[in-house]
Amino acid sequence: MKILIVGMGLIGGSVCKALKAKTNHEVYGCDVDETVLQTAREENVIDGFGKMEDGIYDICIICLHHRTAQDCIKQALPFLKKGSILMDMCGLKGQMVLEFTNACRIAGIYYVGTHPMAGREKSGYAASIPNLFDHANFIITPTYGTNSGAVDQVSALAKEIGFGKIVLTTPHRHDDMIAYTSQLAHIVSSSYVKDDCMDDAISFSGGSFQDMTRVATMDEKMWASLFMDNRLLLLHHLELLIAHLAEYRTALEVQDESALQLLIADGRRVQEENVRRRKCALKEQEQDLEKKEQNT
Repeated sequence: MKILIVGMGLIGGSVCKALKAKTNHEVYGCDVDETVLQTAREENVIDGFGKMEDGIYDICIICLHHRTAQDCIKQALPFLKKGSILMDMCGLKGQMVLEFTNACRIAGIYYVGTHPMAGREKSGYAASIPNLFDHANFIITPTYGTNSGAVDQVSALAKEIGFGKIVLTTPHRHDDMIAYTSQLAHIVSSSYVKDDCMDDAISFSGGSFQDMTRVATMDEKMWASLFMDNRLLLLHHLELLIAHLAEYRTALEVQDESALQLLIADGRRVQEENVRRRKCALKEQEQDLEKKEQNT
């Protein structure tokens, strides 16, 4: 297939590198930064330059900020190849999926909303790597009107470039889970580092400190827009977190050690069950991989 990657940052660049390393598809790049395109071409990461308006690609993969992506799709939609697949890898799905599923259907295009559960602290093309998606989860958010054949094709492509588990869910469920698993974690990290002890924290820190502070270096423009555009779901999880933190504060204020033990025990039980489920999921993935290897 002829595949166009729109946006050659961390995700888009990694998609290109994975496609070239693991498949025989023709890969074309599109980015506002010509230097990035030239570098990618010199590194044989792409076969050439392109744009959505060329109308010749079997699949166009949008790897842009979700607000920029929407404007880009609206402008290019009339020029896309009929019967082709348009997929995005944006961090929010919600209304975007509902809008473009219908708009693309009318235009004779198959739209599939996706979200790769992979990333790094660094951003930009220079940080992209061909194995970024290896064994990672790949979220697909079909809705009413989504073509099942296009979903199957996108799933197969995701497997080709290394993804482990394909997860199908609704756009709303995706945004709710992302509010909890990603956006809330970034807010906690950003809040946690704003403490007087940060001045000398490196001398007293271990693994837990590194885990808590790792994502506080997020890009403020991108993440503020993600928070704002998912604010209702994010507020729900933020209120739950504040309520649970208040329970610990109350126990400390009244010096109730028994209450603290119960709170800690409850958290431990929840996490132990989460670890158990994760191990089961990993075991299932390993078994599936073994079966595929045996079949080949």
